[in-house]
Amino acid sequence: MIDPTTALTTAIENSTKVANTPLFSTVIDKLLGFKISEWNAQGGVIKKHILDGYDDAKEKGLAIQYVSAFRSNTNLINIGARATKYIDSSKPSEVGMDNDVFWGFLDHAKGISNDEMQELIAKILAGEYNAPGTYSMSMLQIIKMLGKSELELFEKICSLLVNGYQVPQDLFSLPENAKGFMNELAVDFGSLQLLQSLALFLPNDMTESMENPEKKNFKTVYFDKVILFSPTTPEDVNTLKISMPGFFGLSPVGKQLLKHLNPKANDDYFLWLKENYKIPNYKILE
Repeated sequence: MIDPTTALTTAIENSTKVANTPLFSTVIDKLLGFKISEWNAQGGVIKKHILDGYDDAKEKGLAIQYVSAFRSNTNLINIGARATKYIDSSKPSEVGMDNDVFWGFLDHAKGISNDEMQELIAKILAGEYNAPGTYSMSMLQIIKMLGKSELELFEKICSLLVNGYQVPQDLFSLPENAKGFMNELAVDFGSLQLLQSLALFLPNDMTESMENPEKKNFKTVYFDKVILFSPTTPEDVNTLKISMPGFFGLSPVGKQLLKHLNPKANDDYFLWLKENYKIPNYKILE
């Protein structure tokens, strides 16, 4: 195990470059009890205080408490430093004490040491700092249940989204022509059910329809690609309505979380969509 004092002092040293930013001067410094911006001038004194306190705690059998505190402070500083990349310096620099979402995410940050999760928490903290009320307590509670593996799984399944929020229901019956890319992604219906239990996807499959009185062409979007549909028989009254294939939809929190991730398009899946994503009374235009 890395010496906890080394991890903490390294985090402090690395964050001195952003120590004068609003998040540090108004929030992080107050939580730590000293100004990181003064580390270059007083770092020796502060470091000695940290080391002496740890040595004294070890002699008294209280080292575990210090290790826990060092870890919390290290994570807090590292996430704070990441968040500064996304802070809008033109925004008010004070955070209301009644902003339970912001302070809740800040408290959660103390227990997060994984790089991917730190980056996610940093983006959310910055978003709430820039615009209080951006996130909800529901978002906070769901993020608390997520680990690295659940986050990676969510990102993988989001590579199957069409129109930005729908995963076709037919995929999870694992048709033979979909097994290749589904196995490559290592996702199945159990994966979806896990994300539903975490409230990132809505609990039930859905359908959606929209009126098309002018019988215009209709497009379905997959990342930067488009599948264009046209009425098969424009004179048919059934083409007045577009009935989308059944799908599983992102929850409101899932939509918010997706904004901070980078799922990647899958070419094999797009080919599958062009062959299998069917809208009654409409045909795909090549």
